[in-house]
Amino acid sequence: MVEVIKDANRKVVDKASVDKNLTRQTIRLAFPAIMEMLMQTLLGFADMAMVGSLGASAIAAIGISDMPIMTALTFFAAISVGTTALVARFIGAKDIKKANDVAKQALIISLILAVFFSLLGQLLAKKVVVLMGAKADVISQATEYFKIVSLSFPFMIIGIIMSGVFRGTGDTKTPMYVNGISNIINIVGNFFLIYHTRIIDLSIPVINKSIFIKIPGAGLEVSGAAISTAFARSFAGLLIFLIIIKGKGKLKVNIKENNKIDFQIIKRIFNIGIPAAIEQFFMRFGQLLFFRIVTSLGTTMIAAHRITLTAESISFMPGFGFALAATTLVGQYLGAENPKLAQKSGYIAVKMASIVMGIFGLFFFIWPDIFLMIFTRDKEILDSARWCLRIVAISQPFLAGVMGFAGGLRGAGDTKWVLIITFTGIWGIRLTLAYLFVIVLNFGLIGAWIAMSIDLIIRGLLLFIRFRSGRWKSIQV
Repeated sequence: MVEVIKDANRKVVDKASVDKNLTRQTIRLAFPAIMEMLMQTLLGFADMAMVGSLGASAIAAIGISDMPIMTALTFFAAISVGTTALVARFIGAKDIKKANDVAKQALIISLILAVFFSLLGQLLAKKVVVLMGAKADVISQATEYFKIVSLSFPFMIIGIIMSGVFRGTGDTKTPMYVNGISNIINIVGNFFLIYHTRIIDLSIPVINKSIFIKIPGAGLEVSGAAISTAFARSFAGLLIFLIIIKGKGKLKVNIKENNKIDFQIIKRIFNIGIPAAIEQFFMRFGQLLFFRIVTSLGTTMIAAHRITLTAESISFMPGFGFALAATTLVGQYLGAENPKLAQKSGYIAVKMASIVMGIFGLFFFIWPDIFLMIFTRDKEILDSARWCLRIVAISQPFLAGVMGFAGGLRGAGDTKWVLIITFTGIWGIRLTLAYLFVIVLNFGLIGAWIAMSIDLIIRGLLLFIRFRSGRWKSIQV
């Protein structure tokens, strides 16, 4: 339970003191989540660099396999939203027993679903990678990668769901530490499993000292990357599972008694989580169609688009952290029967996200090359990417609203309205305008990014209107 909750039912006279407390708690919740996101981003860069040395077919094999795997994991991440919202609500109400019950039921259902998806992965691996468009030269590698990683689904999915439980209690540090350790294991595993045994020259010419170190390696290449990923994610899931059954956090799940499925609790989790999962499906599929429109512009514009997305993703990290803070605080204050502070906590989270992301937007607009030239020096690519980054820079405060207000509404269990607004923005605005600007009016890549920015601005305003209405305050979860 976050510190401010202790005073949630007390009449507060000093508004400045309340704002200060909420700001402090928002930062306390957001910072570990931001660091977790940063570590995952850096891991992605390092992982791709290590695999990239194996050649184009290895990159393609992992990329093709990762898409359906990440889509499946997104479903479970969305389901964990229901767990987070319920746990936060009960923690706010100081009902530890019910919070523990939710955690236990989430654990049971995640294990059942994870085993099912893991078996499905073994049976359908080759069909899935072929369906994803794998060419003959990568089908074998992609299938092997998919099979190995899907073996880790049980613990991986437990890790995702239990991380949602910890965040619901206001503990964002434990998921950060666990995933940080997992990332280190992944990199070290890659180092020894991907490459063959090799000699590294560490000689120092200045002192004429020859130093050669023999590094053992399994030489498993793509399979080595898969084993490393599967082991690291399994370790993370197992560790967070042990933490919660040992009661090292605010909750303790007793796995020795009453392990029956409570369909009432499962229903409550799914009532919140299923709309969130559908929202993610529409978003991901919409982004895929949006990318398909961009691919019509040719290889150079595709490269410019990808580089701009990568550069812009830097600003997602604070947005992600403050959105999680909003989810936890809104849920806990509603549980404490203080909807006024629930709404205020959401506003503060969005305000802080807007400031940080607005600063990033300012840098994107004035000095875009600082970010873009990290990835390429190609003049033609930079000329297009530069304007795209400037266009989306304007929408950064609105993107903060999209992430923050959506996080607050999820914490209240209002995932149906988040679904409706996301569908309206992605499918009704972004895709429609992208087709108009790119295909019909021939605005090129800039047209696609104008469409994206308009979507973010309108979605941010719609989510603000919904959050300001306060109708989510009376939702029963």
